Amino acid sequence: MNRMLGVAALALVVVVAGCGGPQILTEKRMVEWGPILNIYMGTNIQGGNSFPETLDEMPPDLTADLKRTDGWGNPLLYRLLRIDKYNLISAGPDGEFGNADDIVLENGAFYDAAKIYAASPLKR
Repeated sequence: MNRMLGVAALALVVVVAGCGGPQILTEKRMVEWGPILNIYMGTNIQGGNSFPETLDEMPPDLTADLKRTDGWGNPLLYRLLRIDKYNLISAGPDGEFGNADDIVLENGAFYDAAKIYAASPLKR
């Protein structure tokens, strides 16, 4: 019985340790930006109800609890594509923007990086 409990505890540790990591943290941080960007857009009457040009334009009281780095410690990239469309991008595990391992949030939903870059290439 004790041996079974030990194996179960070890399995739980393995599952819990594997259930996080940089990608999960990155996605969590990116998703947290979505509602805040929507609030900004909805209240940005002077700006034609557009998303911000940069994240620095956001009111500090709205963004104080939000991180601007991904789970690997690299800065997130924000792009305003149109007044009603943005990307928030993590360079992914390799730390290089513009390739398949990037994590892309567009208007609050995750999309395949290759499809996003085909439609809106990164400027280098």
